[in-house]
Amino acid sequence: MRGQKTLKLIGLLAGLGLFVLLIEETGPGTIVARISEVGAGFLVLILIFGVRHILRTIAWYHAIEPEERQVRFWDLFGMRLVGEAVTDLTFLGPLLGETVKGVTLSRRISAEHSASSLVIENLAYSFAAGLVIASGLVLLVSEFALPGSVRTAGFVVLVALFLIASSIGLIFKKRYKVVGKVLDGMKRLKIGWGNKLEAKRDRVDRFEEIVHDFCRRHKVESALILLLEITAILTGVIEAYIILSLTVHRSSFLAAFIIEAANRVVNLFFSFVPMRVGVDEGGTALVVKAVGYSASEGVSLAIIRKIRTLFWVAVGLLLAARYSVPLKGRSENGASPVAVSK
Repeated sequence: MRGQKTLKLIGLLAGLGLFVLLIEETGPGTIVARISEVGAGFLVLILIFGVRHILRTIAWYHAIEPEERQVRFWDLFGMRLVGEAVTDLTFLGPLLGETVKGVTLSRRISAEHSASSLVIENLAYSFAAGLVIASGLVLLVSEFALPGSVRTAGFVVLVALFLIASSIGLIFKKRYKVVGKVLDGMKRLKIGWGNKLEAKRDRVDRFEEIVHDFCRRHKVESALILLLEITAILTGVIEAYIILSLTVHRSSFLAAFIIEAANRVVNLFFSFVPMRVGVDEGGTALVVKAVGYSASEGVSLAIIRKIRTLFWVAVGLLLAARYSVPLKGRSENGASPVAVSK
């Protein structure tokens, strides 16, 4: 555990160091000038990011079994904002953020359906992100002259995506109960945490059954969820296009699409770095330079995105008290209330 904390701290410090270095290389004055050029456009960027949250909330809502949708849409939206704020601000990233969402929702519906809805929504999002990343890499390699090392890195990412997608497909085809297998392994190794979960094995098995059966029983909603996730990601393309248009005064949807694909890669591999400090700016600078802009324009773009993210993080933190205070007594589904702690 200490080793993990040390690695995460090293990652954050490295990110901060990279962030400072990139700021110095770009020039604070240049970044301030880019930010000022956006001006009232920040309202548009904040709105677009809000639409992204709404689209993913709709997808989450439809990932809940119809008979279990005992939650109002705007409450679900609030839970998402709180969870995303935790994801952005902590070392544990999605691990803690998704847990916050799941625990909060489990006060309204059964814990099994709460957990399964999150898994289904995140699997659909991951599949959508994989499609965008793969498409972006193909476009980057085919449309732009790149160094051999960059082409090799792109190929490695494509192979990794294929292997991950194939593994997930095999799990669903064979109906493997992955969590159950993990619990069996932890039990054999006599890991205490595993023994605690083993006591709730029936609920764990039920959760996995719900996930495996969802796509088979709800084909139309499954397709809708995937479409919503793809649309949510494409809002990032529109956002990148607007930022480049306002700051550089020249843009293209091809470049914006590739930039968003690269942003998905950064979010995938560096989710443990709070706010992706440094790595987001560095990754964006590299990709933006590859598609015909200067590295400084990439750094400015990433920082502008961080500003609009901070707005929604602030909203999530303001809503935290509403969705983290335990309910009195027991919820309607009979689950004991659990306080969310960061």
